[in-house]
Amino acid sequence: MTPSTSHKNLIIEDVINALYADGVEGGAVGNLQNQVRRLRVELGKRKASAFTQKLLNSLSENPDELIQLEALVILGFAHPEVARRFHIALATEGRRLGLLLEKAGRPERAREILELLCEYAPTDRTLEIELAGVMRRSGNTEELIERYMDRAHELMAKGQSQEALPWLQEVFALDRTRQDVSHMIRDARHNQHHRITSSRSNRRFALVSLLVLGSMAAVGLRERDLHNLYMEIPAADTSNVTSLAARFDSLTKFQAAYPLWLGKSRVEEELSSLGARQQQLLTEAMDLKKAQARELAEKTAQADNYRRLGLQCSDLGQFSEARVHFENALRVAPEDWPHIADLTRDVQAIRNLEAGQ
Repeated sequence: MTPSTSHKNLIIEDVINALYADGVEGGAVGNLQNQVRRLRVELGKRKASAFTQKLLNSLSENPDELIQLEALVILGFAHPEVARRFHIALATEGRRLGLLLEKAGRPERAREILELLCEYAPTDRTLEIELAGVMRRSGNTEELIERYMDRAHELMAKGQSQEALPWLQEVFALDRTRQDVSHMIRDARHNQHHRITSSRSNRRFALVSLLVLGSMAAVGLRERDLHNLYMEIPAADTSNVTSLAARFDSLTKFQAAYPLWLGKSRVEEELSSLGARQQQLLTEAMDLKKAQARELAEKTAQADNYRRLGLQCSDLGQFSEARVHFENALRVAPEDWPHIADLTRDVQAIRNLEAGQ
């Protein structure tokens, strides 16, 4: 864009070229943090406002245009006060951009966007989950495992074992050979500081201890009683996490109460099997929850976009156009969208105005 080009005469190519100093081919895949820093320093608020308005106008015709949506989000990160003035929800738009980038076969760029979003909204746990999903689907498994383990160690160091449990379960779902993680999951679930183990030395010690207690007849009676107690523990429904957890807890307490008996290895094998099944069900539940969260994010983003367009039209006195945008927002919005009541009243008010009431 030449210096003589006024803000009013901007074309969308001017905006894109200005935001991506090295051109779309170079800038669009460049370091996102560097782009944000450059725009924060080089672009004044007045020009940022003009660029934002132009991008919004263009996106209203094609909301899923990747380069323009990415430019809008990057500009919003560089000048958040401008984004707020135009009613742009950066977290929502950034999440939508991440989804579109991944669908377009650009997972690394989607990851950059989500990493910046996590810094922008550090308390939003869903952003961290979506970032992890992108990394997993793009094959960055080892790096993802390190990221999960870092989160788990941080939480466990603070004594937040239950909060660390989902991250540990994700690690185990990605790498079933991580026995250390399996033990950490068990420790977190039961708040224990030791591992349940079995070895030949323990079995020898168990036999010696039993012999010391009395005769072989007494040992036989004790083993029979313990076996009966074991068989009385309610069986688990392998498709129900709560049922699995109940049997897991019962077996753990049983083993803690009777550590020395010949059926110990059988209990340990069942505990291992129950733990693996629990982790499988929890992973499936988390995947379903993530899919539902992505769908909710898309609906919320669409509703927010229509609402923003409606507010802009309302500010310009274009009330009929505003009503159409508001009605579209209400049509696609999820049930718990916070603006439903306000927009419903606004739509009715505009209808009354149109009817001459």
